[in-house]
Amino acid sequence: MRYRFICEYNGSAFSGWQEQPNEKTVQSELEMALSTALRQKIIVVGSGRTDAGVHARGQVAHFDFPEAFDCRVLERSVNALSDKNVCIRSLEPCQSDFHARYSAKERHYQYALCTQPIVLGAELVWQCGCKLNAALMEEEAKSFLGEHDFNAFSIPRNDGKSTLCTITEFRLEKTEMQHWHIRGNRFLHRQVRSMIGLLFDVGRGRFEPGVVARIFSGEFAGERTWAPAQGLTLMDVVFDSVP
Repeated sequence: MRYRFICEYNGSAFSGWQEQPNEKTVQSELEMALSTALRQKIIVVGSGRTDAGVHARGQVAHFDFPEAFDCRVLERSVNALSDKNVCIRSLEPCQSDFHARYSAKERHYQYALCTQPIVLGAELVWQCGCKLNAALMEEEAKSFLGEHDFNAFSIPRNDGKSTLCTITEFRLEKTEMQHWHIRGNRFLHRQVRSMIGLLFDVGRGRFEPGVVARIFSGEFAGERTWAPAQGLTLMDVVFDSVP
């Protein structure tokens, strides 16, 4: 039987999602807790491999187990056994062909950027420490919409796989800080942090508007800013239907 759940975590406490030798990761923490609670080795598959320091409110994951169990009881057990910086919810059986990664149709990230010092929630925000032209950043963000080759906005893969991604939303929500909402069918390694870093460079006047189009066309290959991981949160993952 296959089960799915939603996972929330503070990425500051982990070396990313994916299991790594001698590193504390979200995947390894959940596998430890589930394996202990179910008394059987459990492999957890997530919808995305968030980097070290990246957070999640709506990461989706699945695992297989041959028997039925009380989902609410297991939820409580896993949350009691896991690090305090990670928790699961909405644990439920799902279709056997559901796959947290390959069944996903859209992922929604949020990047929080603040130009003023803050204390509460500081570990979830990039405190950039300079004034930004939000209007220029909003206009430049429109150039990311649609399908593009985002190879220049990622860590090189060199594996021959496609680097085409479709961005369906790149929207600024302004409160006491900037909350950027980015939706797309898929994202490459550090892609969101690269895009936000470029908008930051435009907002502070380092680059002129139109630089996104120049990068896509191969006309610009200069050094750019990488936004730090701490401001990035995976908010939710969308599937065609509820499995």
